[in-house]
Order: sequence, then C-alpha cells, then structure tokens
Amino acid sequence: MERIRADGYELLAVEGEIDIATSPRLIAALNEAVTDTTGAVLVDLSAVEFMDSTGLALLIRAERRIGRRGRGFAVVCPEGPVRRIFELTDMVETLRVKPNLESALSASSEELPAV
Repeated sequence: MERIRADGYELLAVEGEIDIATSPRLIAALNEAVTDTTGAVLVDLSAVEFMDSTGLALLIRAERRIGRRGRGFAVVCPEGPVRRIFELTDMVETLRVKPNLESALSASSEELPAV
C-alpha cells in the first residue's frame, strides 16, 4: 500500500487482496489518513484483484468517520470484479466509487444528496 499526499487530498493506493488477513494494514492506513490530514481521502483500488465483505465494511466505516469530520471521501475502482461488489451492495453512490482518480477527486468534494 502506498500513501500519497497531494494538494488538498490524501490517496491510499492499495494492491493485491483486501480480506480478513490483509485488512489490518488498510485499517491502519485509513486511521492515519483520518487523523493526519485535513483534506479529502481517496482510496485507489485499481490494483486490487479481490475484496471481500471485510474490505467493504472498512471502507464504509472510513467514509462515515471522514464524513463526520466534514471531509470528502471517494474510491477509485474501474470496471471489474471488485467494482461489481460495490454495485451488488448498492454502495457506488454512498462511497463515491469512480473509475479514475480525476472523477474520484471531483466526487470527493461533492455533497451527497440527503436520504
């Protein structure tokens, strides 16, 4: 996992698999991003080959924590099996899942409609 700080946001670039065995690294990185930065947090899953419900739950919790702080959150995830998880669980809009960094960065600064 790579952590990249840029102007106004922090990017966590994840690769490989996100499951119960690998989740502690992602949890630690998300916790650091939530507490260390003041801008939006983006999670890039472009290089992730597999994600189970553990990864999805981590992202949902991170989005909630970041949202409570009034900061943006988005996920970069192109078409494929990992993207399908977000679609099947109806989390594309909630987690602002976008196919590339540019659209995710834009989405992270938008407010979600009230439900």
